[in-house]
Formats: sequence, C-alpha cells, structure tokens
Amino acid sequence: MLLSLAAEPQEIYRWVDKEGVVHYADKPGAPSAERVEIANYNAYESTPPDLGDTSTSSQPPASPRYDSLTITQPTPDEVFFGADATITAAAELGGTLESDHTLVFYVDGNRVASENGGPVQLPNLERGMHFLRAAVLNQNGAPILSSPQISFHVRMPSINSPQSPQAPRPPKPVPKPAT
Repeated sequence: MLLSLAAEPQEIYRWVDKEGVVHYADKPGAPSAERVEIANYNAYESTPPDLGDTSTSSQPPASPRYDSLTITQPTPDEVFFGADATITAAAELGGTLESDHTLVFYVDGNRVASENGGPVQLPNLERGMHFLRAAVLNQNGAPILSSPQISFHVRMPSINSPQSPQAPRPPKPVPKPAT
C-alpha cells in the first residue's frame, strides 16, 4: 500500500518571480504558478514563461568572461629567508581586467588591493607558513573569479643556530693546571 502512494504522481508547481528566479514547489507560491506535468521522475516538460521583451529588462548584464586566474609569484611552497624579506605577489589573468573590476590578493585571509591589476609587495611578514589567493571583484566587491590558494614560507635566522652571531657559545675549555 505504501508503494502505491509513492507511485502516485505528485503536484509540482513552477513560477518565475519578479527578479527572474525560477521556483519549483509542491504548492503554488505565486498567482502565476503553473502546474508541471511530470512525465517520469527523472524528466519533465514545461513551456518557458513568456518574459516579454528582454531588451529593456532590468537583468544585470552578463559578467565578463575571464578564462583563468593563476598566481605566478611566489611559486607554491617557495621559501624566503630573512626578517627583511619582501615578497612580490603577482597573478596572471586570462582576459583583460574590466575597468570596474579589481584584482586583489588575500594573504592569510587579509585583503591586499592591487594597483591596476599589477603585482603587490608584501613586506615584513612573520616567520612561518603563509597562504595566498587572488580574486577578481566586481564594483560591489563580490568575487567574480578566484585563483587556487597556494602556500609559501618565511624563515628567519634562529639564535640557536650555530652560524648565528647571537647564538650562545659553549664555554672555552679551561686549561689544565701545569703539574
């Protein structure tokens, strides 16, 4: 008996709201909702709603197509030495950066804006592992495209290193008394 209830066709309604978003539900959510006939459970047929003349539509223009965004500097897992190391972060964008878009870098989650889509300088980073990601943002600050995240490392001299001038030196051996 339960199987026969599951096999009964269910009512599905489809409507488009005033912002152009298509909705499906088991109850009509708007006066313009149309009942959709389910041919089988994996497919449906429905006629698209008449949206009228789209030339004066309030829909935002299609976003520009960027092919890719890849970080070119630093290379993944690159190691930099010294407290005064300045790291250059650069990215290659597949396409031309639109005038109202911004290329930004995120270093450990902190945003660093790029001038005209060019490289940025990252001075005085703490020692340790850092994460870098690039993104193209629209005029509202929303991301359009993001690069894969990479990591790089900053190493600093340790006072415990034997080569360090600040490393503690072992005491000089005391000469044995003459006998």
